[in-house]
Amino acid sequence: MNSANRAADRTSSDGILRIDRPEPWGKASPLGGESGLDLLRAMVAGEILPPPAMALLGIELVSVRDGGATLRRKPGDYVYNPMGPVHGSAVAALFDLALGSAIQSALPNGRTYTTLDTRISYLRPITAKSGTLTVTARAVDVWEREAAAEAQLTDADGQVCATATMTGTVVERPREGSPEKPNRTWDVSDWFKIS
Repeated sequence: MNSANRAADRTSSDGILRIDRPEPWGKASPLGGESGLDLLRAMVAGEILPPPAMALLGIELVSVRDGGATLRRKPGDYVYNPMGPVHGSAVAALFDLALGSAIQSALPNGRTYTTLDTRISYLRPITAKSGTLTVTARAVDVWEREAAAEAQLTDADGQVCATATMTGTVVERPREGSPEKPNRTWDVSDWFKIS
């Protein structure tokens, strides 16, 4: 089941999106000693959950390869701005996840990245007629301490609507991983709770 379907399956009758958090990283986790490519392949295979942001935004990790990734989403009504086109933040999120996945897929065991810069060029409006959006990203340079990737977004007709580049700093993957899984699902309102 893809991440978009997981999100749809957790939308309750009250309209609140509820998404399970991934299991914590640990000794039994596929994150333990695997490369970035192995981690992403486990997500594509449904062995581990993708990041909650993917499910929240209805983004599907379609495929990964060494140094590359393909993601897609069909924008819902909630991402259109009042003038008609898809809001730029919805496109930016899709690019961010695709470019980051491309970089992560090229990194060895124990390494990850943090974004330094993302640049997006919007080439044509993305509207309801654009249909499913697909981003194909590839790592163009991966060094010991930096990485760079590029991507293009196409609409359902294969027209290029936007392009993007990302640079990142390569860092050691944190050992602590994600927090403990709660005894309930979390929902979007959890992001807005202030303690």
